[in-house]
Amino acid sequence: MRRILKRSIVVLGVCGMLFGLMACGNEADTDVKPTTEVSDTATTDADTTVTPEATVTPEATATPEPTATPKPTVTPRPTATPVPVFAGEAWFEFGEGEPMKELMTEVSVKAPTEYLNMKSEVTYGEIITTTYYSTTCGRDKNVIIALPAGYTEEKEYPVTYVLHGVGGSEKDMIGNGSSGVRVIAANLAAKGEAEEMILVFPNMFSSATKPSFTAIDHENMAAYDNFVNDMANDLMPFIKDNYSVATGRENTAVVGFSMGGRESLCLGFSRPDLFGYVGAIAPAPGLTPGKDMFLDHIGTFKEDELVFEKESPFLLMICSGDKDSVVGKFPLSYHNILTTNEVSHIWWEIPGSNHGDPAISSGLYNFCKAAFQKNAE
Repeated sequence: MRRILKRSIVVLGVCGMLFGLMACGNEADTDVKPTTEVSDTATTDADTTVTPEATVTPEATATPEPTATPKPTVTPRPTATPVPVFAGEAWFEFGEGEPMKELMTEVSVKAPTEYLNMKSEVTYGEIITTTYYSTTCGRDKNVIIALPAGYTEEKEYPVTYVLHGVGGSEKDMIGNGSSGVRVIAANLAAKGEAEEMILVFPNMFSSATKPSFTAIDHENMAAYDNFVNDMANDLMPFIKDNYSVATGRENTAVVGFSMGGRESLCLGFSRPDLFGYVGAIAPAPGLTPGKDMFLDHIGTFKEDELVFEKESPFLLMICSGDKDSVVGKFPLSYHNILTTNEVSHIWWEIPGSNHGDPAISSGLYNFCKAAFQKNAE
């Protein structure tokens, strides 16, 4: 009897549980409130059915973590890339270092037209055409010197050497008389935006066996590289002996266009003890090994040699037109090499410019404005 009674109680209990579960299901379909009651009874009847913990599966809602993948909002990095190329501030990772940012807090991608031509209210200095004897070449060489307005022996002036392109001469970079770097420098100085300076326009071709450039080949390129010796041993002493110049690298600059840009970099890296300010506008290939449409260049330096062991320039500047069909992307390659070598420098491109203006005027304007500013501090 007891057994029968126990079985009856168990059966009744089971039936009651089934009935309760069915009732819960019906209520859940019609009203949201009972579901809270179900969860309560479920937890009281059997903790083992901790099935509600399965509802903890909303941890799967931790799937928002993949929404944390919006880390690719770090995509602003690529948006940073266009900034250096065309913006007014053309600073790069190593170009931002001191002291260059002090000298050029901003780059005018296109030189303001008001500085490019002669003005009636501005006085321009004397132009002297002469020669000096080059022991490097064993002959006299031509040179043009542009003195600042009001030049006097009572004052010492900083000097900027301005270098021409391949096959050119001392006449190329001075301009047509009413424009060019001489006019730009004078207009800046008249406004107090640049130091008064002596400008020197040499003929770079420095061969001991031939008087002038004849072809784009290794022999002629070596004659241009030999200008490093002519500059240090012959031209600079001549200028010092005949004009009132301030000496020292802090008072000496070199800037050039095309082949002149390549040679200004060559001078800057070969003789950092002589030049505190170095500018290269659309520098030609051949500073490092490389091949262009004219020649397979040996390279004056290996890429890893473009470093400064002891002292670096106060200013090292490279710019080029982004549509340059002559030197192509060699200027950009020099910028990339210097960046890899962690050499502080300034680089920008002039949009729409081929191998000439407005790249030349942009480079000359910015360079003249920044040169010798270290002395003015």
